[in-house]
Amino acid sequence: MTAVIFCFSGTGNTWWCARRIATSLDALGVPTRVESIERTDADAAARLVAGADLVGLGWPVYGSDLPEPMKEFIDTTLPHAEGRRVFTFCTQLLFSGDGARVYERELAARGWVIGWSVHLRMPNNISVTVSPLAWSADPGSHTRRLQKTARKIDRFAHAVVNGRPFGQGRGWFSAVLGAMQRRPFRRWFPRLRNDITIDAEICTRCGRCVRICPSGNLTMTPDGIDSSGTCVLCVRCYNYCPVQAVIYMRRPHRPGRGLPYRGPVAGFRPEELTADR
Repeated sequence: MTAVIFCFSGTGNTWWCARRIATSLDALGVPTRVESIERTDADAAARLVAGADLVGLGWPVYGSDLPEPMKEFIDTTLPHAEGRRVFTFCTQLLFSGDGARVYERELAARGWVIGWSVHLRMPNNISVTVSPLAWSADPGSHTRRLQKTARKIDRFAHAVVNGRPFGQGRGWFSAVLGAMQRRPFRRWFPRLRNDITIDAEICTRCGRCVRICPSGNLTMTPDGIDSSGTCVLCVRCYNYCPVQAVIYMRRPHRPGRGLPYRGPVAGFRPEELTADR
């Protein structure tokens, strides 16, 4: 038996969970590879799915919803199946209601049935000035949270391999909780897609934000870096700008609150996830 996990990760949390699930499955005798959807086209997805016995999908939740890149991957890139089971997982700060199952109908329309689903709590990655939530750029401060999440992942992997039930996010109560966040988020989302700007006085024009943006929202021009209004709210450019030149909602980063979140573990680089640009 082999497995493949397709994931989207903005700042590293879902990437870490996907790799940790792969480690658990490997330990149970199921060799598993993790693929960033940003690097996976339809031909590659079809080949990987055909060669795997288990398929997994992972994403962070934004307002109890899927990120736009993950929706597009499922809608256009993931191959059709005939009642094949898939396991899903989402990463979240606190709760998402039905975050790991919110796209259940769309998956079913392409022939996929969610067999197992899990919600995984991870450190806060929202470092923008407009957010009052605390975060830490010190990987050492995340150790306890990652240990708890790893134990839950081990239980989830055992359930998947042994065919036992594990269905977080299922049922009407979870759906109601998810809808309470998702409906206002979807209403406001189009208005939030053009809130990234760059401070030209601070920017060194290194181009990293352009290279790591998953939606092609940022473009280098002779006058600076322009936004095209296709932001997917992953905050990757904001968190990983070397000089904190990215501005969100006209509010620059406040150095007094510390460096932005840089992933759950030391050494993570978002370039590992992105398509070549």
